Amino acid sequence: MIQQKTLNFNSKLGVSKEFQASSGWLEKFRNCQLSIIGGKLLSDNKAGNSFLAELQDLIVKEKLTAVQMYNCDETGLYWRALPMKSLAAENEAVAPGRKKMKDCVTILGCANASGTHPVKLTLVGKSKKSRCFKNFNKTALPVHYMHQESAWMNCSLFSD
Repeated sequence: MIQQKTLNFNSKLGVSKEFQASSGWLEKFRNCQLSIIGGKLLSDNKAGNSFLAELQDLIVKEKLTAVQMYNCDETGLYWRALPMKSLAAENEAVAPGRKKMKDCVTILGCANASGTHPVKLTLVGKSKKSRCFKNFNKTALPVHYMHQESAWMNCSLFSD
């Protein structure tokens, strides 16, 4: 399906009549563009199945409903990062290089299992008194703003 869509885009854009979305092209594209990071690489099926069984027992024992159960997850956002690759015209020998920006914030989302109570997002930045908040009331933000030296969520921030 990816190969067919690629051929469709190629013909609509008129990029190259010689292009063929072969299996080799798809494999090279996947190796170059796709990477798996985080929890998927570290998953332990045996422990996961054990946890699910314990959770189901707890739900039945405590008579919990979807309204009472919450799930949280965090993600990092490199908000000033530029793309790692760029397009250069045929007449350009090289594209100008750029330094990789590492300005990051962590965003924590949380809601109950029924979806009836989404909790206000939490944004974790590096600065306690960021210049952008100089004359601004942080409580008026549509997110909870917290700070931590590396801009990552940790136990003490989560407890607050």
